[in-house]
Amino acid sequence: MAMLAGAMAALAIAGAVQASDGGAAIATHVNAAQALAGSDLRTPLFLCRADSGQVVRDYLQIGSKLWLEPTWAFDNLAYVGNGFVGVWVLRTSEGLILFDSLTSPEEAEHRLVPGLVKLGLKPADIRYVIVTHGHWDHFGGAAWLQKTYGARVGLSAADWKMIEDTPTQAMEINGRAIPRRDLVIEDGQKLTLGDATISFYVTPGHTPGTVSAIIPARQGDRTYVMSLLGSTAFPPGLEPTDRYGGVRLYDQSVRRFSRLSREAGAVGLLNTHMFADGGLDRLDALQTAAPGAANPFLIGADAVNRYYGILDECLQAAVVRLEAAPK
Repeated sequence: MAMLAGAMAALAIAGAVQASDGGAAIATHVNAAQALAGSDLRTPLFLCRADSGQVVRDYLQIGSKLWLEPTWAFDNLAYVGNGFVGVWVLRTSEGLILFDSLTSPEEAEHRLVPGLVKLGLKPADIRYVIVTHGHWDHFGGAAWLQKTYGARVGLSAADWKMIEDTPTQAMEINGRAIPRRDLVIEDGQKLTLGDATISFYVTPGHTPGTVSAIIPARQGDRTYVMSLLGSTAFPPGLEPTDRYGGVRLYDQSVRRFSRLSREAGAVGLLNTHMFADGGLDRLDALQTAAPGAANPFLIGADAVNRYYGILDECLQAAVVRLEAAPK
């Protein structure tokens, strides 16, 4: 995993601050993002690149083939997945809450379920599957989990509509099923299960109704607030469509969720695309840390704030690029 993380970091940084393809305004935003990144938050700089979508596709080709060891990041929060996409699992006193579901019923059955068992968890205890947004690599296993374990599946209303409007033939060709509409997540909604309460926010941009969350992570006798952004790649257009929320709205969502995370006291980041926020490096550091060492996922409130600042600057650069693109 360290080799993958190193390769990904190199890929992310290479070309991140090229100014020649967007002019002075783009360079100003990219340079601001680089300054915010410092030496500890370099990974998300790839989002400042004009070809950031291709970088994500490169990650897909590399990372999806490498399945990681299921790992407890905190006493109640674990990761199951590969180097491209995965599931964050929140253990509560009354069952499990999953954030995303892997890419297909086969992965849910043959990767996610064995991963949960390896962590000492019972798949039958899955109570909720919160799908961060309506792309197949996030909801692909949700229908199987819903059918097999009776888990309640939640998306925003906009993303429920998006996946329900996907042609059935296209889904069948890819071996994926759309979950039955169950829990509709609203902005500001709270979900309490046992000893854990999660706050949800609808943060459109990547999709029409991406869901982000504030999650309590417990370590020993302390609880830490984690900020989970439900999206990564920038959409290809400025304004909303039936498939995405647009770059302008994405930037508004990032600024708002940054404020909400700050007000909640967030001291760490989560993303189900671990490659996007430095999570792969943190997971690797966690697995190799000496007993009693500081948890690498606890990066501090300042770093969380800088991370969202990086995204804001990269999104502003993307707005300038799209505005300047030939019509």
